[in-house]
Formats: sequence, C-alpha cells, structure tokens
Amino acid sequence: MVIDKNILVIVAHPDDAESYCGGTIARLARGGNHVRLVLCTNGDRGSHDRALGPTDLVCVRKKEQGEAAEILGIEQVFWLGYRDGELVSHINELRERLIRLIRQQRPDIILTFDAWKHYEFHPDHRSVGFAAGEARMLADLPWVCPELTLEGISPWHPAEMYLFAPQEANYWVDISEWIEVKIRSRLVHRSQTDFARTEEDLQDFIRQIKAHASKAGSACGYAFAEAFHKVDNTDVYL
Repeated sequence: MVIDKNILVIVAHPDDAESYCGGTIARLARGGNHVRLVLCTNGDRGSHDRALGPTDLVCVRKKEQGEAAEILGIEQVFWLGYRDGELVSHINELRERLIRLIRQQRPDIILTFDAWKHYEFHPDHRSVGFAAGEARMLADLPWVCPELTLEGISPWHPAEMYLFAPQEANYWVDISEWIEVKIRSRLVHRSQTDFARTEEDLQDFIRQIKAHASKAGSACGYAFAEAFHKVDNTDVYL
C-alpha cells in the first residue's frame, strides 16, 4: 500500500466518489496519503424532487459533499461548476482545466471513471473518464496549454491511474475494514437517497452496497473490495 502519496480523485457528481471508491479513499487517507477530490459538475439536476430547484439543490449537495469528505478524510474539494449532463459540450475546456489541476496538485495517482465501460449511459461519467485520461497523458508536455508553462506551472505526469467501476478489472482494493465508513459517507448524500421512503428501503440500499462490495471481494478473497483497472504496469499499488 502506498504511503505519503498525493492522490487526485476526479468524478462527475457529488456522491460519485463515495459510491465507486469510498472505501479505497478512506483506506488511503487513513494510511497517510493526501487525497483531494475534483467535482466536475455542481450536481444541480441530480434529484427527482420537483420542489427542490437547481440553485437550492447545488447548496444542498455541496453541504452533503463536505460532510462526506470529512468522513472519508479528503483534504480538499475542487468544484469546477459545470451543469449536470452538459460536460460533453465542454470537453476541451474540461480537459484543459484538469491539466491545470494536475500540474498544480502534482498527484502521484489519479482515480477516475472507466470511460470505455460497456453500457455506461451517463454522458458525464464518460466525459470525465475521457477528459481525465487525456489530461493525465498531456499534462507533462510543456507546450500543451502553453499559458501554464508561461505562468511557471511546471509539467507533471502522475505515475499511475486507476479506473473505478471498470469494464475489465485487474486490481482490487480490500475495503473490509472500511465498508462501514464507505456506507456512512454515501448515506450523508441524503438528496441521493430520496428513493428510500421507509427505513426498510434504506436498509435494503445498504444491503445492496455490501452485496456489490462482497461480489468484488469474492474475486480476490476479501470480504469486501472495490474493483479497478490499473492502467500502467508500475510499482505504484493502492
């Protein structure tokens, strides 16, 4: 397991990190690493509640994300502020903003979506995965985004990238010790559990989270795990 590494988690929406890699984040943060989170959208359309307008929803989701970040041990959250569902229209700008963040934050490891996953219907998830992968590849080229070089922001190449919710998993992180932390961090996104109308509904959702993590763990002998695709053949291991 890595120690004293800078880790940048790049997601589309509030609750993505907790849902897909919350246990891994908790493990990394408590293991002496520095975890920072990039939220590409502001979550303004992520609700079935017609009475909660987009402006109010943004405030709610920022508060929820702050609570979740504290539970997981995330040191800093960067909000890029795009509207839900519109990232594909801003893909070039998004990539450039991620290049800037990568050069400024100098992460050793990036966690993000697998943009090549079959039947990934959410356009924001695909867009973030593609933009983050391209930004990681281009961030160490001094004359890509030359204004950054002229500003004195040096090129940087993260040593490794891990894709969560992958099409082809080749790496699993044992989150057996952190499954309850993962669940707690996910549940503070109360705007995203509006489907749970009763306590039994909520308990069923918790059972689903555990069942998914148990299935991932069965591939490698862990009680609970989160699956990733480790992109490079490096000696950087979560």
